[in-house]
Amino acid sequence: MKQFTVLSHNAFWFQGTPFPTDQPPPPDMDVLKRLCAIYQEVEPDVICLQEIQDRETLEAVAEHLDMRGSHCPGTALPQYGGGVFWHPDRGQPMRNSQGSSVRTQRMWQTVEVAGSDCRLRIGNVHLPSERQLSREQAAAQRLAELEDLIASAEAGLDIIVGDFNEQPDGPVGECLARHGYVDAAVLSDRAGAPTNIAEGRGDQIWIKQRTGDRVLTYDVADKQRLARGDAGGHYLSDHLPLWITVEHR
Repeated sequence: MKQFTVLSHNAFWFQGTPFPTDQPPPPDMDVLKRLCAIYQEVEPDVICLQEIQDRETLEAVAEHLDMRGSHCPGTALPQYGGGVFWHPDRGQPMRNSQGSSVRTQRMWQTVEVAGSDCRLRIGNVHLPSERQLSREQAAAQRLAELEDLIASAEAGLDIIVGDFNEQPDGPVGECLARHGYVDAAVLSDRAGAPTNIAEGRGDQIWIKQRTGDRVLTYDVADKQRLARGDAGGHYLSDHLPLWITVEHR
C-alpha cells in the first residue's frame, strides 16, 4: 500500500501563546524547534503552514525540517503569510494569491507534490477572520478568496487545507461541497475533534470526492502536546496540527 501524508498547522508566527497583537517579531526559536519536532514525528510528505511572517522564518523552518519550502506573503496583511514544505526534488510551487486579481487579505498557495506513484495538487489557505473586518465583510471575503483558490488550478486540487476561520458547516464548507470536496474529519468520524486550543474546528482538511475513499487516517495533535510547560494556559500555538494519510492506487 502506497501512502501519502499531508499536515496542516497555523503556527501563530512561532510566538507561542499568549501573544496579544498581529505584529509578530522574529520567531521564538524554542517554539519553532519544538513545533518542527512535532511535525517531524508525523513523517509527513507535505507540510502546509499558515502565519509565516516572512521568508526568513520560512527558511528557518525549512532548515529544521530538512525540507524545501515555498513562501507566500499575505497580500493586504503581509505578516499573514504561508508556507508549504516538501522533501527535496519531490514538489514544485504552482500558483499563489500574489498573482491574483482578487485582493486577498491573507494568502493562498498551490503546489504539486510527488508521492511514490502519484502526483497530488494541494492548496494551502488562510481565509480572513473578523479580527480586521466586520462579520459580513469577512464572510464575503472568505468566499471570494476560496473561489479564487479553486479556480486557480486548471486541473483541480486534490486536497485543500488550512485555517478557514469558519466552522465546517458554514458557507465556506457549503462552497467546498459544491465543488466536490468532502471534509476529511467527517469521512474519518472525527468531526468532534477540535483543531483549536479554544475548541472549534476552524482548521480543516478537505479532499476532492474522487479521492475521498482513499483516506486512511485523520489525526489532530493532542492539546497537551503543545503545552509549553511553564505557566498554565501557555501553548506553542493557539491552533493544533492536523494531518491525513491517503492511499494512492
